[in-house]
Amino acid sequence: MNPLNAFIKVASRVVFAFLFVFFLLTPLSHSQTDFEQALLAKYEKAITQSEELGLYEEDPLQTLSKIRRASKAIVQSNFLEADQILEEVLTDLSLLEHRKPTGVKRKLRQLWLEIYVDLFQRFAVLALLAYLFVRSPFFRGMLKVGRLSIFGKTLVAFFAVFFAVLLSFFDLSRYGESAWAFFDIQVVLLTVAGLVGGFWTGILSGILVGLFRWIVVPQLFVYSAIVALAGLLSGLSSHWVKSYRTVEKMSFGVGSAVGAVHGGLIYLPLAPWMSWYYLVLSIVLVTLLEGVGVFIFFAVVSGVLREEERREVVEELLKTKILFLQAQMRPHFLFNALNTISAICSREKAPEAQRLILRLSDFLRRAVRRESETITLREELDYVEAYLELEKARLQERLKVVREIPEEDSLTQVKIPLLVIQPLVENAVRHGIGMKEAGGTLRLKIAKEANILKIEVEDDGVGADPEFFKRILSGNLKGERQTVGIGVHNIHQRLIRLYGPSFGLRFEGAPLRGTKVTVRIPITNKGVEP
Repeated sequence: MNPLNAFIKVASRVVFAFLFVFFLLTPLSHSQTDFEQALLAKYEKAITQSEELGLYEEDPLQTLSKIRRASKAIVQSNFLEADQILEEVLTDLSLLEHRKPTGVKRKLRQLWLEIYVDLFQRFAVLALLAYLFVRSPFFRGMLKVGRLSIFGKTLVAFFAVFFAVLLSFFDLSRYGESAWAFFDIQVVLLTVAGLVGGFWTGILSGILVGLFRWIVVPQLFVYSAIVALAGLLSGLSSHWVKSYRTVEKMSFGVGSAVGAVHGGLIYLPLAPWMSWYYLVLSIVLVTLLEGVGVFIFFAVVSGVLREEERREVVEELLKTKILFLQAQMRPHFLFNALNTISAICSREKAPEAQRLILRLSDFLRRAVRRESETITLREELDYVEAYLELEKARLQERLKVVREIPEEDSLTQVKIPLLVIQPLVENAVRHGIGMKEAGGTLRLKIAKEANILKIEVEDDGVGADPEFFKRILSGNLKGERQTVGIGVHNIHQRLIRLYGPSFGLRFEGAPLRGTKVTVRIPITNKGVEP
């Protein structure tokens, strides 16, 4: 995407977001009169005082039942009736406060313990949902490659909306009915949807859950606006998401920003009737807890993906070691046989055949002695030279080799993964130049760019269409050239697991115009990072 198109895309999203917020907050600014706001302040005050006095265990004046009646009246828009009930409730609470019942501190400790258990339960539910999400083969595959299809983004929105609605039926998602309801799972799930699925996924899921809230609590539009804004803000933040690794790092910040908006919309309208301490405490708790909730979700996702990648690397190393063991089976028999053939060639006066056999014997001897999964660039190039010498003898003038390799010891002594260059050279010779009747030229270029070791293997053989290279890297190659793709796909995946998705193989080419494959490996002070 060129810079102009990128600018237009970002600018259009910002304009859309501005209009979305404007139309969203316009009804919000007129949905509550001063009387309704004062009524909600009384309700919050009644809830706060009742919890501070521990009325959930001892309620001599039946104050809690009156609060429930007031809540029902507010939901039904019977604001005058609710105001009368709340006045009676505040009078009762004032009497109870002056009586100073015994055990209030103990009851408050128990109440906070219940709050901690309640929060732990919600965090556990989020962790479980994250695990279910990442264990899905469909979502896991898309997260690994860092790209979601339109269908995938729609499924992410469906996942968020489905569980947001489902959890509300199990009383695991609250809309602020209690002064202690600082944490809203629905807001967290919509933030996750926007970060994973992108801008339109966040907008879609936010609107759908907002409609659900509007149906449940039509009198309080602010609760619908909260989830819609959560989807919008997280969708905008997804512009900086490159992979699941980056989203884990920014998850707490984005979740906290959404939580701050949530807390501000709930508590700032009540500022004239609340103490500054309780106002700040409420907003800060919403901010931190919802930031932690989003972070927990992505921490679980990233942890599962990293563990799976680690297991795949271990399995691949195990397979490599098995191949080494297989290569080491009866090596003395193989070397003795080659030496015998070499002696016969000497006796029969075939010096070229003798030289090639000794070259092959030396190459195999060094290969089977490898005990590490890494190798110096010089050693890998020695393998390549031995292979090319053998192929040169087979193809004669049909194979030409051009080398652009610096002789710097600092570069040729760095460590690289074993068997990365030689298989690519072999593919270029066998499936590129070797399939062309007139033969061709192989170019091997190695250079250092900043802290990157850049290796290019290019041939002017038969080439292939770009879709063929995509199928190779994805591992979906089928048919007669499947053997080409298996080795190349394994190298591609090994580089990605070791260094990240930006360090996989890069193919360029076209039918009858040859092929170029580029390998990029990061260089550290100690050599190539293993």
